[in-house]
Amino acid sequence: MRDGRPYVLAETVRLCKDGRQINVSISISPILDEDGEIVSLISISRDMTEHNKMEELLRRAEKLRTVGQLAAGVAHEIRNPLTTLRGFLQLQQRAHTVNDTHTDIMLSELERINMIVSEFLILAKPQAVQFEIKDVRYTVGDVISLLDSEAHLHNIEFEHHFSTSPLLVHCEENQLKQVFINVLKNAMEAMPGGGRIILQVGNHGEHHVAIRFIDEGEGISQERLDKLGEPFYTSKEKGTGLGLMISQRIIEGHKGLFEIESKLGKGTTVTITLPRFIEAQGEVVTSTTGEIA
Repeated sequence: MRDGRPYVLAETVRLCKDGRQINVSISISPILDEDGEIVSLISISRDMTEHNKMEELLRRAEKLRTVGQLAAGVAHEIRNPLTTLRGFLQLQQRAHTVNDTHTDIMLSELERINMIVSEFLILAKPQAVQFEIKDVRYTVGDVISLLDSEAHLHNIEFEHHFSTSPLLVHCEENQLKQVFINVLKNAMEAMPGGGRIILQVGNHGEHHVAIRFIDEGEGISQERLDKLGEPFYTSKEKGTGLGLMISQRIIEGHKGLFEIESKLGKGTTVTITLPRFIEAQGEVVTSTTGEIA
């Protein structure tokens, strides 16, 4: 509460007389005397129920749009192992024998198809928000598997550097996947001529995890950078501008930070910082390797 500016404390839950629970945003503004000293405070409580419902509707709409964009890539991702399966089955049909090595490969490819379809269905299906303890390395890895084939189609290579130790966060994993997909899709679209996208997942100090996406794309001017995240601001012909805004809100909901650094002609770096999971006994899960400065 400095210089007379309001200070938003937090969003909390309040109980109504009829027993309903509502989400409330509380802000406090100081009243100053002639000498600039605080003489009293004004507290304002605002019902955020409808506001939060609207944000959730926007998040779901953007999620469906993301799923639609993924559909072509997923079809190609499934076609590759299906080609392998068909080839080995034809070989065995001609030879009239069962090759154990071929069988192991086919089972592996079937498992990969099952994983891809499962990931796609999880993203597409509306689910209740449920925070769980997850190793963010595997969350990023699942997204890479989902987009890897589409990246190859556009001559883009994913280069990843993950911590060798677990990086646990308290999160809604599907929401984080939605954010990571949005960031990677944007990076890929910024590289029409192909190139490399570097993904770093590691420690950020003692209490945070950093997920960093570094592309070699066209970059973003400072003027556009200042406007990113505003609703309906987009440079894409068919874009809505809501994807980045929703991604930022999701990370804020995880008490994290969403930061973008970019220079024209030199690419863009998106850094997502999330709090580390703190165990019940109060000890922070730490890692001695893979720190990101």
